[in-house]
Amino acid sequence: MKLLSDTSGSLIFLGVLLLILYVALLLVALAYNVVRDARRRSSSIPFAIFAFLLAFVPPFLGALIYLVIRPPRTLAEERSLALEQQMLEEPPSGTETRPCPTCGRDIEEDFVICPYCRTQFARRCTVCERRLRLGWPVCPYCASEVGAHSLPPAPPRAPAPH
Repeated sequence: MKLLSDTSGSLIFLGVLLLILYVALLLVALAYNVVRDARRRSSSIPFAIFAFLLAFVPPFLGALIYLVIRPPRTLAEERSLALEQQMLEEPPSGTETRPCPTCGRDIEEDFVICPYCRTQFARRCTVCERRLRLGWPVCPYCASEVGAHSLPPAPPRAPAPH
């Protein structure tokens, strides 16, 4: 009977020891992931140290607190967003721009229509593909007839009564 009691006591001790080891391993892995995430989201060393301490101080609760206070985007996402914003704001290099007379946004010099407000400035010749002003009936570059830009026909009027 004494042998059975010693064996069960040592099995309980071993189980508790393995459980403590497992929880400690989880805590270290969680702290590692928190620090790795902090380094991806900020270039600040003090922030990474703070995240490391936060992951250990209140066990497992610190990681939840970190999830609330961490920056919303990684540094790579921030760079990507900044480049995207820059590309949207700046025209491609080497192109001349001018403001649209209707909406005032910058558009490329050779645009025939404003992509923002759809104001038409010119047309392209069907033969030589050069820019033509809207009222020109002939292309001055290749002498092909392009016809005057016609307005939509006016609705028919009713005859006046006599």
